[in-house]
Amino acid sequence: MDAKANYPQGHYHISYFEQQQLLIRNQTNLVAALLRLTSPTVPFNQLNTLLKGGVTNRRLDDATVQRALNLRTAVAFITSSPQGFDLLTFSHINDLVTEGIGLGGGELRKLGHVIVADQQVDLPLPQQEAVERDILNIRLTHSDYTDRALQILAYIIRKQLFNEENLVTAMLVANQVLSKRGGGLLMVSQTQLAAFDRQLLGFYHTGEADALCHWLYDDAIVGPEILP
Repeated sequence: MDAKANYPQGHYHISYFEQQQLLIRNQTNLVAALLRLTSPTVPFNQLNTLLKGGVTNRRLDDATVQRALNLRTAVAFITSSPQGFDLLTFSHINDLVTEGIGLGGGELRKLGHVIVADQQVDLPLPQQEAVERDILNIRLTHSDYTDRALQILAYIIRKQLFNEENLVTAMLVANQVLSKRGGGLLMVSQTQLAAFDRQLLGFYHTGEADALCHWLYDDAIVGPEILP
């Protein structure tokens, strides 16, 4: 494993086996981190029991259970799927995330207004040809896979590509990119949520990705050192 470098050079260049172990052993941690973005009060032990097929001693609401199971499926997909840096792959991830909790999963957004940072904002509708062109440009322009992962995350959030769950989808897409090149795991911990929210708010206000990408690079990408 190489020493950590400076952005945009990748933090990690680990083997396929190490990357798979990182994802498999931290599946529940990653699901918990993603779930906290929308349901911050779900206890980890309850989530862990649910994902392992056990019976929890505290009833979780149906929407939270569905989200958790969707996220488990999506994490399994990015762990085992072939490499795919294209709209079809990203749409499939969004479809997995939104199964049973929203309409139009995997489809490009059809409403001109979205809720961002608790405010309604008018955004142009994403057009398929333009989106595909933008994704290709990101792939060609950002040769380092860590940089590419963070740039596509910022793009999905900024454009609000899908009808629902854009932030969670963007985090999963970034992890899918990292996982195919041994780039580690992108995961915002519970103690980082407030700082992450501040970075997101600044990004929503400015539309500039640099500060958000730098923060994620410095604080939210982890490697084999977190394996038990």
